[in-house]
Amino acid sequence: MTTRVSAPDVDARRGLRYAAAGAAVIPATAVLVALVPVGARGAVYLIGLAAVATISITGGVLGRRALSAGTALRARAIAAAIIGLWLGLTAAVLGFWTLVAVVV
Repeated sequence: MTTRVSAPDVDARRGLRYAAAGAAVIPATAVLVALVPVGARGAVYLIGLAAVATISITGGVLGRRALSAGTALRARAIAAAIIGLWLGLTAAVLGFWTLVAVVV
């Protein structure tokens, strides 16, 4: 017997995976910043922040979409929405102000 999985449930699962992946990129970025030469550290840091923001916001949006569509996995969708959007927006704002500081 095949169990049919609804699209909102898939969005809730994917959203939480993306939010967790966005959080996992933070220590990976720190390791890369430590390994690259001093002159390239700013660029690597900004690219890492952009990656965290993109991945996390994607997870947050998927979680929010799952909640709107009425998923059965409400806890996952709520966690994905909160963690993904909070972490993603924080990384985006930090990346923006870091870019301003580098340019100015």
